Amino acid sequence: MKKIIEVFSQYRGLSTSAYVLFIGRMITNMGAFIWPLLTLILKDKIGYTPTTISYIFLVVGFLFLPANIIGGKLADRFNRKKLIIIFDCISVFFFMLCAFVEPGTWMVVFFIMAGLFANIEGPAFDALVIDVIKPKDREKVYSLMYLGHNLGYMFGAAIGGLLFANYLSLAFILDGITTISSTVLIIAFVKVIHMNELEDEEQNEYELGMHESEKVSTILKKRPSIIVQLIIFLFGAFVYDQWTFSLPMYMTDLFGQDLGSKYFGFLSSFNAFVVIFFTPIITYAIQRFREIPKIFIGQLCIGLSYLIICNKPTYSIFFVMMFVFTIGEIVNMLGSSPFMSRRVPSTHRGRIHSYANITRFLGAGIGRVVIGWILEATNYSLAFASIASVGVLALALIAYNYYLDRKTFPKLY
Repeated sequence: MKKIIEVFSQYRGLSTSAYVLFIGRMITNMGAFIWPLLTLILKDKIGYTPTTISYIFLVVGFLFLPANIIGGKLADRFNRKKLIIIFDCISVFFFMLCAFVEPGTWMVVFFIMAGLFANIEGPAFDALVIDVIKPKDREKVYSLMYLGHNLGYMFGAAIGGLLFANYLSLAFILDGITTISSTVLIIAFVKVIHMNELEDEEQNEYELGMHESEKVSTILKKRPSIIVQLIIFLFGAFVYDQWTFSLPMYMTDLFGQDLGSKYFGFLSSFNAFVVIFFTPIITYAIQRFREIPKIFIGQLCIGLSYLIICNKPTYSIFFVMMFVFTIGEIVNMLGSSPFMSRRVPSTHRGRIHSYANITRFLGAGIGRVVIGWILEATNYSLAFASIASVGVLALALIAYNYYLDRKTFPKLY
């Protein structure tokens, strides 16, 4: 009983901003009906082939690259809260337009526009989260936000699966309303913590601001483990994002369009349930681990999970796969988010976080194209084995980066 109390009491005493971020994430993801079902919308509602879908994702990813770069520069130059308000409103406008058109080209165009402005806003939000959290509380707050993300998502994904067949327009509208509601909440109640407000022992010298004219490339050359981590993000996204690309298509091929989409919705909700139940436990259990060992364990579990469903398993086996996948997702999050926050100067957070987003987009886009080719030419068994192989490459890079990071940031060890 004492251990159980300690697990949940670890979230006690955090700042008001931390709890507001938790609630905001929960509200946003309670309405997150569309993103998990995007592949199915393109495949079953519009009728695109897996290869065409992969090309669409790749083109969209390349369109988002300059959006992230622009967003990063804006985030380091202007008020981050104001940027979030402006671009979130524009994004929601285009997103809700999707509700008033039939599935087809215009829906894809409006959806891409919504995503474009959401990505311009992304670096500002990522930087703001770090701005409002004390360095010593990073793991706990990221853990709490992740809980909020999945508390909302657990209900949202299941409802989305039910709305998919006959009420897709309603899903777009509800998604837009919840997004803007959480944005208003965060802007109104989240307070930025300035470096001079921290005690000496709370400060991390690697986060101290530099002159605005200092080039990002110069900072990265002096901090090479960040560059390697960006490459790891690319490989990690290649593997991770297959759960919203090849996995839903696999399930509709095995169980049929209507039943497969519902099954995928329930599986997504199970993912959220595991996160909710195990995130506090894992956060407490591995709190003494450094960031990179957490990333290694997380990527190992994610890669292995795809091998579990290689050979047309029964529906119940998908829950075993998702359990292993989700444990890896939790552990990886607890390592990768604090890793970036502690190694990037406060004055360059927006720009460097935009690079992190770009590498993730590239990894996800390349992954969808490559796996799309494999699915067109062969079968799902080879596709999932290929995904796991890319995971092995990521593990090798993570192991190398552990030694490089100790040399680059000795005061963090």
